[in-house]
Amino acid sequence: MGLKLFRRKQHSEATRPANMGAVNERYNAYFPRAFAYVRSCVGGEMLAQDIVIQAFSRAFSHPRSADEDCFRSVLFRTARRLCRPALKQARVDDGDSLNRREREALSLVFDAGLTREQIARLFRIRESTVSALLMTGLRKLKEQTSPAAAAAYLKLA
Repeated sequence: MGLKLFRRKQHSEATRPANMGAVNERYNAYFPRAFAYVRSCVGGEMLAQDIVIQAFSRAFSHPRSADEDCFRSVLFRTARRLCRPALKQARVDDGDSLNRREREALSLVFDAGLTREQIARLFRIRESTVSALLMTGLRKLKEQTSPAAAAAYLKLA
C-alpha cells in the first residue's frame, strides 16, 4: 500500500512542469490560436474559453508535454475532441457551402496556424487529403465571394 502511494506521488511530480515561465510562455504562444480555432467550432466565447482551458490542462499533464510538437498535437487534438459535440451538430443552412471538414481544416490552417502535416496527423488522414479539403474549401469560398455572386446577392435585396 505504501509503495503504491509513493509511485503515484513520483508520477505526479514527473508530469508537473518544472518552470512556470515556460508554461506561461507556451500558454501565451498557443492560447490565441487555440481560442480562435475553438471559437470557430463552437461559436460562443465563454464556451470556447472553457474548452481551451481544459485542453491546456490536459496537454500540460501529458507525459510527453516537454516535446513542443507533441504538446501542440495533444493541445489541438484535445480541443477538437472537446468541440466534437458542436462540430457534429447540423448547422442551419446559412448560405455557406462549406461542409464540416472543409470548415474545420480551413480553421486549423488560418485560425490555429497548423501545417497540412499537423492537420493530417490530427484528422488521421493523408496529407494529400488535407490538401484536397483545403483547395475545395478555398474554391467554394472564392465562388461565394466572386463578383457575380455578390451581384446576384445584391439583386435579391
